[in-house]
Amino acid sequence: LSVSHAFFPTVSQQYQSAHFHFATSPMPSIDTQRCGQIFDAAYDSSGHRVATASSDRVVRIWSDQGPPIELRAHRSTVFSVAWASGRYSSLLASGAEDGEVIIWSEVRPQEWQQVHQTNVTGAANVVAFCPPEYGLTVAVAGADDLGILTLISLSDAGGSQAWRVRSFPAHQGGVTSLAWAPSKSPATMATGPAVARALQLAPCRMASCGMDGAVSIWICESSTGEWRKQHELTAEGLSGVLRDVVWRPNLGLPCSQVAACTEYGAVAVWVQDMDGQPWRVQGCWGVGGEARRLGWSSTGLALSVSLGDEGSALFREGPGGCWEHVA
Repeated sequence: LSVSHAFFPTVSQQYQSAHFHFATSPMPSIDTQRCGQIFDAAYDSSGHRVATASSDRVVRIWSDQGPPIELRAHRSTVFSVAWASGRYSSLLASGAEDGEVIIWSEVRPQEWQQVHQTNVTGAANVVAFCPPEYGLTVAVAGADDLGILTLISLSDAGGSQAWRVRSFPAHQGGVTSLAWAPSKSPATMATGPAVARALQLAPCRMASCGMDGAVSIWICESSTGEWRKQHELTAEGLSGVLRDVVWRPNLGLPCSQVAACTEYGAVAVWVQDMDGQPWRVQGCWGVGGEARRLGWSSTGLALSVSLGDEGSALFREGPGGCWEHVA
């Protein structure tokens, strides 16, 4: 398995062996065959390090600085890993089959320690840090029957820091994936009188999908901090278990876009022209294989679909919003 950090911030599947090629360094591929099955892999924001989650209960951080760093604290198979970015780029989160979630901090170069540990109901299928502009929050997709979404936040109230946990049911049967919306407001790219009043920071939103076959858009109410479902997205032809959902990076487009894929190889893209307007299906197509994961390029111009052992397929948006297979 070769992973390019430009298209796959994370690649979550059960791989007996994986070879990671670092696009930003001359280091040769890394053979992880002795680590057991690899369930997740995530590059840091610089692209110089990759963290892996594996069946031997160890989180490993690979780089060109020598042998991998091993973080040993989980008591069951590690399912998911995620790096924070921006001012929190020294933090890493990991989630395990038994529901344990650990937040790690690099206190000194190549020296890591736990800063927080908590447990969620069911396996921690996915962990994801929110954009740093919203503060420090980790979202956890739970595999329990109620499909609980859990948010672990570090609050700074009254000058003292404390960890806070909130949770709410999202998808009956379990949450399979989640993705944070970009923090930059699409309205800042608009033209006309409204541009002067545009908010620089978009409302805090998140997309999720689950075993119930639904793709949901959630928004955090700024006045209360409570989360509510804003939209539920559907598309004709999107059948089978939903595997992944990703939010398109917003680098110059005054709209929001979300993509999702299913085990039967269906991929759908929805677009919201402006905040507050309804979402509409922009495209839905088959990729001729089992779609496992999705990844946007850093500019949002290309969408990559992981087809498991069959490799991957690359699509880009063509004229009229049609998606074209390019590789």
